[in-house]
Amino acid sequence: MSGFNFRIFFIASAIIAFLTFVTLWAEAARDEGMGGDGVVGSFLANLFYVFRFPTHTFFFAFMDGPMFLVGLFINCIFYGLVVERAFYLVRQWRNKPAN
Repeated sequence: MSGFNFRIFFIASAIIAFLTFVTLWAEAARDEGMGGDGVVGSFLANLFYVFRFPTHTFFFAFMDGPMFLVGLFINCIFYGLVVERAFYLVRQWRNKPAN
């Protein structure tokens, strides 16, 4: 992977991790009947299903106990990599000479 920018990767992974745990708390609150009734709470709780993809979708049988958080961590790294590569592609596209 040429041109890999670790700074963008770490920042994107940290932001994704923060959003993942915010949505996890919102889903847990809705599951326990303590929240998630409003528009924002419901949106955040539903957004958790996006942040738990792909590990919890494809390997649901293995995602229990401590593996639950390990799976979320893997997802954060995966999404951080996707964001970093998207930034790389945009930079390449913008710096491409016109023909």
